[in-house]
Amino acid sequence: MSKIKDGEVHIDEEDASGGSKEGVVRWVLLISLLAAILILSIIWIVGAMGESEVEQSNTVTYEEQVQ
Repeated sequence: MSKIKDGEVHIDEEDASGGSKEGVVRWVLLISLLAAILILSIIWIVGAMGESEVEQSNTVTYEEQVQ
């Protein structure tokens, strides 16, 4: 709601911003970030579990690399 006080127009913060201050965007970003981390972790873990013997033998460990 805008008010005129001493010849000046004063507008509420909510009216000036054109929206409400509920913090919904923060929750959407947080949930999206956690969902992305969870989905990528599942893909990585399932891929590592499904690795065949040939793929495992081609994996170089740190000890083999140092020697």
